[in-house]
Amino acid sequence: MKRFIALAVLAALCLSLLAGCGQPAPSQSAAAPSQTASQPAGSAPAAKEYPAGKMTFWTYGMPEYMKRYFDGYIAREGSGAQGVEVEMVNYSGEAEVRQQVMMSLTAGSTADLPTAISTFPVSMQVLAENGILKDITDQVQPYLDQFIPGAFDQATYNGRIYGIPYALQPKMLFYNNDLFEEYGIDPARMSTMDGYIEVGKELLEKSGGKVQLSYVDPGSYTWRYWFRRGLMPQAGAKIWSDDGASVVFDTDPGTKLAFSTFQQLFEGGMLYNAATFQPAQYEAAREGKIATFYIESFWDSYLRSNLADMSGSWRSMPAPVFSEVGTAGAQAIGMYCIVNKENDPYTDLFVDMMLDFNLNTEARNAWSDEMIAEGLPTEHPITKDMLADPYWSQPSDYYGGESYKQMVTKAYENQSDNLPVTENDAEADTIISSELEKYVAGSQDMDTTIQTIGKLLRQKLNLK
Repeated sequence: MKRFIALAVLAALCLSLLAGCGQPAPSQSAAAPSQTASQPAGSAPAAKEYPAGKMTFWTYGMPEYMKRYFDGYIAREGSGAQGVEVEMVNYSGEAEVRQQVMMSLTAGSTADLPTAISTFPVSMQVLAENGILKDITDQVQPYLDQFIPGAFDQATYNGRIYGIPYALQPKMLFYNNDLFEEYGIDPARMSTMDGYIEVGKELLEKSGGKVQLSYVDPGSYTWRYWFRRGLMPQAGAKIWSDDGASVVFDTDPGTKLAFSTFQQLFEGGMLYNAATFQPAQYEAAREGKIATFYIESFWDSYLRSNLADMSGSWRSMPAPVFSEVGTAGAQAIGMYCIVNKENDPYTDLFVDMMLDFNLNTEARNAWSDEMIAEGLPTEHPITKDMLADPYWSQPSDYYGGESYKQMVTKAYENQSDNLPVTENDAEADTIISSELEKYVAGSQDMDTTIQTIGKLLRQKLNLK
């Protein structure tokens, strides 16, 4: 392992917050696992015998829900792992996970590193480049054709696979149907971005300014969710030239389209100022002040967890598209990667469990029922056979009898390409996010924001 190079790169990365990192989550307690479904023949590798001990994951968000599945897998007869305890160490986000990896490597405490970590493509590529992640290509290659197209794209670097996805979050729009009925507005108008903006104006007008279309976070989430995962890919925007050698952010027509769209929403008074995932935001939604939540399918679990009393009010649909581009945002991957440390007895067990999560329809359906019943997160399948199972088109009481599951499957069909990842993206995300926060705070206009971002990207990253 190129240990000292890796440490230097990781140290630089830990100074910045990656825009694609996972969202924080309200604390949830996890009950004992109950799923006992057996592993179907041919769906995943045969179980081995594993020594008793603790298999540790460093993660963030809501790790309790994956722990529930892993515990259920281990408890099955024939798993070969009944003596293994799964430990999910929960951090504030991807940046802190990277920092913990760095600290352990710096101290030479490789034995303290976990079996696997949650991460995202920018960090995955740097960690893989420096030998910190295990290449699992040969182990997962036999199963790739069972996944939907592109499932492993963001887990692949230089043609080799370093992560196993547990989710691909398509871009969606959640809306309070009660408000649309009250004001006589057809939600289908929001299928395009122009229509979405027009609906926002109409809601403001008909409600006397009480109902705003969506929200804006005064902090760091604006770039992450509104832009990197949503408006930028949807608009076909670019930060870099195709070869990654120069900055095109401030001259790219797609970037201009993305930023001008947000400008219309923000300066048109259509975005309620609220910190993301905080109680005040949910209370505003409960009071009918926020009509829609844009871009991430993860809003399903947050709405169910925090607005359970609004069951029957919410609906979902694929994200609005720019008519001139036609795609609905980029899928965000949720993945685990194995840490490449010597003598870890559980790396094969990790692969077995992750493949089982993606391929064992019976166990996955049972787990999903448990999660939904308790308001915990669930993930939509990313394998072909599981998506075809009738369970994944059932109606939902929370969504007024409509099938949220079927809507997610539909949202898979029209995704944008993710923004290309380069070695400069982690620092670029910090620069862009900081300037956007100034715009949201009212300290600079949008034209200044765009031009300043372009200038700073060139100066700080020493690019053309």
